[in-house]
Amino acid sequence: MPLKPLALWISHSSQKIPLRLALIVPFLLQVSAAVGLTGYLSFRNGEQAINEVTQQLRVEIGSNIHQTLRYYLEAPQTINRVNVNAIQLNQLNLQDTGSLTRQFWHQRFLFDSANVSAMYFASIEGEFFGLGFQDNQQWEIGRAGKSTGGKFFSYDVDSEGNPTDLLQEGNQYDPRVRPWYKTAVQAGEEAWSDIYIDFKDPRLKITLVQPIYSKTKELRGVAGVDFVLSHVQDFLKNLKVGKSGKTFIMERSGLMVASSTEEEPFLRDSKGKVEERLQAKNSKVPLIKAAVNYLDKSVNLAAVDSTKQFTFELEGKPHFLQITPLADDRGINWLIAVIIPKTDFMEQIHANNRTTVWLCLGALALSATLGVFTTRWLTSPIVLIGQAAIKIASGKLDQHVEGGNIAELKVLANSFNQMADQLRESFFALKQAKTELEQRVIERTAALQHSEEKFSKAFHSSPIPFIIITLTDGNFIEVNESFLKFSDYSVQEVIGYSCLDLNLWADPQKYELVHQLLLQHASFRSLELEFRTKFDKLKVGLVSAEVVEISDIQCLLVTIEDITKRKQAEEALRIEQEKSERLLLNILPKPIAEQLKHNTSAIAEQFSDATILFADIVGFTPLSSRMSPIELVNLLNQIFSTFDQLAEKHRLEKIKTIGDAYMIAGGLPIPRSDHAQAVAVMALDMQQAIAGFQVDKSEPFQIRIGINTGPVVAGVIGIKKFIYDLWGDTVNIASRMESQGVPGGIQVSANTYQRLHNQFRFEKRGAIAVKGKGEMITYWLKDYKDLS
Repeated sequence: MPLKPLALWISHSSQKIPLRLALIVPFLLQVSAAVGLTGYLSFRNGEQAINEVTQQLRVEIGSNIHQTLRYYLEAPQTINRVNVNAIQLNQLNLQDTGSLTRQFWHQRFLFDSANVSAMYFASIEGEFFGLGFQDNQQWEIGRAGKSTGGKFFSYDVDSEGNPTDLLQEGNQYDPRVRPWYKTAVQAGEEAWSDIYIDFKDPRLKITLVQPIYSKTKELRGVAGVDFVLSHVQDFLKNLKVGKSGKTFIMERSGLMVASSTEEEPFLRDSKGKVEERLQAKNSKVPLIKAAVNYLDKSVNLAAVDSTKQFTFELEGKPHFLQITPLADDRGINWLIAVIIPKTDFMEQIHANNRTTVWLCLGALALSATLGVFTTRWLTSPIVLIGQAAIKIASGKLDQHVEGGNIAELKVLANSFNQMADQLRESFFALKQAKTELEQRVIERTAALQHSEEKFSKAFHSSPIPFIIITLTDGNFIEVNESFLKFSDYSVQEVIGYSCLDLNLWADPQKYELVHQLLLQHASFRSLELEFRTKFDKLKVGLVSAEVVEISDIQCLLVTIEDITKRKQAEEALRIEQEKSERLLLNILPKPIAEQLKHNTSAIAEQFSDATILFADIVGFTPLSSRMSPIELVNLLNQIFSTFDQLAEKHRLEKIKTIGDAYMIAGGLPIPRSDHAQAVAVMALDMQQAIAGFQVDKSEPFQIRIGINTGPVVAGVIGIKKFIYDLWGDTVNIASRMESQGVPGGIQVSANTYQRLHNQFRFEKRGAIAVKGKGEMITYWLKDYKDLS
C-alpha cells in the first residue's frame, strides 16, 4: 500500500526527540541561562567595584604620601631661608661661631625633628659649624676646621645652645669636598643635594643647600639643612595599604629612597658595613621587585609627569599599581609607588559566587520538577493525536480523537479530525491525478528530447569554445570544435581527462579560486584565466561557467572567450606608456608632470620660501681645450651624476645644468621646512665629492658654490622641449653668490645665514658689491657646528 512508507517515516521521526523533552529542555535552559547570567553579572559588578575601590584607595594613599613629603620638605626650605637672610643682613656674624650654633639651637623646636635633622654652615675656608639630632634622640654640636685640627668634633650642648663636653673626636672632615657643598657651589642657588649615606650614621640623607655671597658676588660659604629619609620610611610603615599592600619611593634612576617594609634602602657587606644604595629592582621584597621590573619593561620612567595606574601579575595573581611623580624646582625628582594585591578584596566575591552556584542548582531542580508534571499534562492529548496519525499513515483512515480540557489542544483535535475526513477524499482523487500525470510526463519527455537536439547543434557550431565537464572530478565529457582549435588538442586527447591532466592551467593555483567560486555561487562570469595549449603556448580567456544537471549528473557548462591578442596589445601599450612616463619624469618633477598630463597650458607657482644653490667647476673651461670632446663629456657626466645622487639623497630638486654649472633648489615643488639645512648639507657633500675628481695628481678640481633663500616663481612655459625653471630675485642673488665667490668656498646670503647659524659654522665675509643689489653682507659656510 503506498501509505506504508509514510507511516514508517512518521513512526521513526517520532522516536528522535520526545515532545516532553522538547518542552522541558528549553524551559530549563532559559532558567539556567537567566540565573547564570545574573551570577555572572554579579561577579563582574563585584570585580568592577573592587577596581574602583582600589583605584580610589591608591589615589588617596598616593595623595597622602605626596602631601606629607611636601610638608617634610618645606621645613628645610624655611630654615635655610631664615638663616641665609640673617647672614646676608649681618644679623649673624660668621666669625662668631657661638651665634651660629645658638641660632640653630633656638630653631630646633620650631620644626619636628622628623623634618629637620641637622642645620649647619660651612665657609670657603673649610670651617664647619652645625647642630644635629642624633639616633640617640640627643642634639649635638658639630665643628670642624682649624680649631679642631681638621677633624670632626662632636660636643654636648647646654640649654642656651653652647657647646660643653667633647663627646667624640672623629676623622678628618673637610666640608668643601662633601657632595652637598659641591652641589651648592655648582648650582649657585638653593638646591637639593643628591641622596647620600651619612658619613657618621648609616642612614640616607638629603641636604637642602644654598650658597651665600657677599655684596660683590664673592662666595662666603654654604648653609645647609639635613633631612633624614629614614623618617619617611617610618611614615610609610605606618600607612595601611589594604591587607598586604606596599608603598615605596624611588628616584627615576631606580635607586630606592624609602619603603613601607623593614628592608634598608642600602646594601651592606658581609661585615655589616654599608656599601652602596639599593636599586629598587634588586629589592628582596618580591612585591616591590615585581612592580619595578614591570615598570622597567612597560613604562619610560623619565617621561612620567602625572599619576599613572597599572595592573601586573605576580605568581599568576593580579596586583594594582599606581605611580605618582614628586618634583620641585630645587632638584627633587622622585616617584611614589602604591601596590595593592587584588586578592585582598576577593574574599566576598568568592562567597557571592558560591551562593550563586547553589541558587542556580536549586532553581534548576525546582524548574525540572515543575516541568515534568506540566509536560505530562500537555503531551497526553498530543500523543493520542500522534498515534491516530500513524494509523492513518498505515491506511486506517477512519480515525477520531478527543482534545481534552485544554482549549488549544481541543482545536488541534478538531482540526485533525477534519484533516482525516479530507484525507479520505483526497486519497481517491490522488489515484485519478496519478494517471493524468503519467500522461503529461510522456509528453514532456518527448519535448525535452527535441530541446536537447537543438542545444547540441548550437553547442557544436558555436565560434566560442564550449566545454562540458563533470563537477565531481572535472573530466571532459563534451567539447566543441572551437575549443579544440583553442587548445590544439583532438577530441580523443581530451574526452575523459581533466584540465589538470592535460596541464591546461597556466597557474594551477587558480584552480582553487574557481573551485571556491563554484561552491559559493554555483556560477561565475568573465573570469580572466591563463591557459597552456598542447604546444605550450600561453593563451588568455574570459571564462564563464554554470552548474547544470545532465542525465542526473552534476556538470559544469563552460565558455571561453579568447582574448589573447587583446591582452598582448594592452601589454605592448602599457610598456610604451611606462617608457614615456620615465622620460617625462627625467625632465620634470613628478608633481609638475602630473599637472601637464591634465593641463597643457603654462604652469607657474609662487613659493614663499625656497633655497637655491648654484655651483660652478673652477678651471673647467681651460681644461676643455686639453681634452677630447668624449673625454670631457664623460668626466662632466661623472661629476654631475655624483651631484644628482646627492640631490636625490637629500630630497632636493635638480633644476638644470648649463655647461659646467649646476643648479638645485630646496623647498619645491613640494614645500618643506628644512630646505635651507638640506641645501647646506648638499653643498658640503659636493665639496667632498669634487675632491675625488682630478685630471692628474697635480691638478684637483675645485668648485664655487653660492646659496640664497627667499621667494621664487617656478614653472613650465612653452609647448615644446619642456623644462622646469625658476625665476625671481632670489635666483639672481644665488647666482651672484656663486659668481662672486672663491674656488673651494661656499658663499651664502644673510637670509640663508639667519636660518642656519645655529646648526652650521660660518665665517663672516663682510660687505660685497652685488650687481643690481648694491652692497650685501655675506658669509662663508665652513662646516657643521659641533653641538656636543
